[in-house]
Amino acid sequence: MTQKEFEERTKRTVKAEDYFIIERLYMATNMDKDEFCKEFQEMNNSIRPGIQQSLREISNRLGALEAQNATLKISMRKRDNDLADFLIGKAHAYDDTDFRNQAVKLVGEVEVVKRTIELGLPLWDEDRKCILSIIDEQGKRIAG
Repeated sequence: MTQKEFEERTKRTVKAEDYFIIERLYMATNMDKDEFCKEFQEMNNSIRPGIQQSLREISNRLGALEAQNATLKISMRKRDNDLADFLIGKAHAYDDTDFRNQAVKLVGEVEVVKRTIELGLPLWDEDRKCILSIIDEQGKRIAG
């Protein structure tokens, strides 16, 4: 929801820094725009200064959690990528596609094929099928 949408729905103007807090609170809910704005209006009609400070603190805490979440996602993605490379290597070392299939579960089939090529390893039949499928899709888009 944009600041303009919020202001139209609540029929009140808010400063950009206040809307930043409101937006963070809105994004933390599962409410639709109209429902959130209605609740916000009702709450705002009876709001006391202490509650405003609490909302700011909640917003700040949400921001900290979002940042922590982003850091964890990056860390997990790196771990999954490293593990996928390890599994792809083991699949070729032991001639066992079960390792490859586990790598596919981690990062997806296209990514496994890409990494296999980047690592200079021979392609499995599954890799070739994936590449041919991508080529077919591109051909259909160009022809269509």
